[in-house]
Amino acid sequence: MALFRSARRGDRAIGWRDWLVAYGAVWTLPVPVGLTVAIIAMLWRWPFETMGWPVAADAASAYVFGLGMVMIFVPAFSWLGLLLSVPVVWLVMRLGLGGWASYAMGGGAMGAVSAGALGGMALPAPVALGVLSALALRITLRWMRPELFNPAHNGHSGTAAT
Repeated sequence: MALFRSARRGDRAIGWRDWLVAYGAVWTLPVPVGLTVAIIAMLWRWPFETMGWPVAADAASAYVFGLGMVMIFVPAFSWLGLLLSVPVVWLVMRLGLGGWASYAMGGGAMGAVSAGALGGMALPAPVALGVLSALALRITLRWMRPELFNPAHNGHSGTAAT
């Protein structure tokens, strides 16, 4: 497992379908995850409230519910960072620098740039979201084209989807 390297010229083997599926998955994945988290928090509270008892771990369940709700709205803000990352990810794959650390650092940078572009948000949340999104993008691309993340591979498979 290479931290900073991948197959050189990997961009040639990634077709339009691969790019759209990977970016679409990364952009929309927070919604079902957020819904699941919010529903779990609501289901935790439901039996206590039904019986009229004080809710066990009330603050924690409210925090988890809030986290789920924030995740549901992540696509409304993450589109800018994802859009900015397209040429960067393409270049990283072309140069053979598509390792885990490269994606994480690039995601953090895109989160910071997006925070500034969206009006000076506090940096920790967009940077963390950028890192997680970049790693999810790498995982998705690796799932579709595993040979591209092997630094020994030449990066051209000749079977790119258009």
